[in-house]
Amino acid sequence: MIIAFLFSSCKFTEPTIGDFNLSNMTPKSSSSYLVEVTVEVDNPNNYNIWLKKGDFDIIMGKQKMGKIKTIGKVVLKKNQRGEYTIKGEATIDPTGALFGMLMNGGSNKPVTVKGTIKAGVFIFGKKFDIEFDDRMPSMNMFGN
Repeated sequence: MIIAFLFSSCKFTEPTIGDFNLSNMTPKSSSSYLVEVTVEVDNPNNYNIWLKKGDFDIIMGKQKMGKIKTIGKVVLKKNQRGEYTIKGEATIDPTGALFGMLMNGGSNKPVTVKGTIKAGVFIFGKKFDIEFDDRMPSMNMFGN
């Protein structure tokens, strides 16, 4: 009975998502990097939405170069449009071309980030497919 009430009173409208941008990349170890991705999101719902548990592949051309797993969660504020930062840890294949480019000061070649992220409201959750192309950001060699 309570669940039926929750479903009938909570109308879900999918948030409007803007462009994803790889905004920061900081070395953590020899093949691991902290990554920040910014995105503008408009959440028209009357409740917050949590983003968590993202798992993405980094692809250059047709070759997988590494993975990104999100760290922590991001709260999309109810009835608000805003820019959000999603943090993750990237592991780059040390034998791949992307690793060599990063070690030599960056890459002008675009990469594709493709995977899923879980969004949740209360006890309910759903996975969403995400795919975007961007250039690797300049690395912050000295940390934050």
